[in-house]
Amino acid sequence: MLQLPVAPGPAAVDSALARVLARPEFAAPRESALHAALRRLGNWILDRIVDLLRWLFPRLARSSEAWSAYGRVALVVLAVLGALLLGYVVYLVARNERRRRARLVAAETPPRPLTATEWEARARAAGAAGHWREAALALYQAVLHRLADRGTLRLDPAKTPGDYRRETRRRDVGPTLESFLRAFEPVAFGPGHPQADAYARLRGLAAPLGAHG
Repeated sequence: MLQLPVAPGPAAVDSALARVLARPEFAAPRESALHAALRRLGNWILDRIVDLLRWLFPRLARSSEAWSAYGRVALVVLAVLGALLLGYVVYLVARNERRRRARLVAAETPPRPLTATEWEARARAAGAAGHWREAALALYQAVLHRLADRGTLRLDPAKTPGDYRRETRRRDVGPTLESFLRAFEPVAFGPGHPQADAYARLRGLAAPLGAHG
């Protein structure tokens, strides 16, 4: 006659379950040293907050549960404030980085060339301040730009006064420009400090060329 297996009793089931749960794969993960240190630090901060609250509010409920709840609330508030402060610092860093990049882009962008009118304004401002050499250099640029606007010469930063003199020698404006350049070169490049009368003479020679410093 076939006999059915007998079901194990509760004690046998408990014993088998205990043996299974005791195996290493079912063991609770061990806390790392970093996590343990952070937990101890959090508990220490919480205890200090509770101590501070006890000192500030001695008449409040004195049960440890109440104070622990107050400490957790204060810790949350401090965490929120810390997050806001961190966000503000990140915002400042990002803003400074945007400004730094904008300055780099501006430095890499070549400046717009000044017009003849703008050079004349610079010449007048330098003359009003008594900076006659700077005024002469600005007036020289104004003359060149006026002649370039009329198609008399072609502007090039690498050209010297002598280059412009040779370029316009066979043109009607050649003698007038020659007179201006002869007066300009000692004022701009000569030794010593140019005076107001030298610049006044230069202005008179620039007028027929269309420039007014």
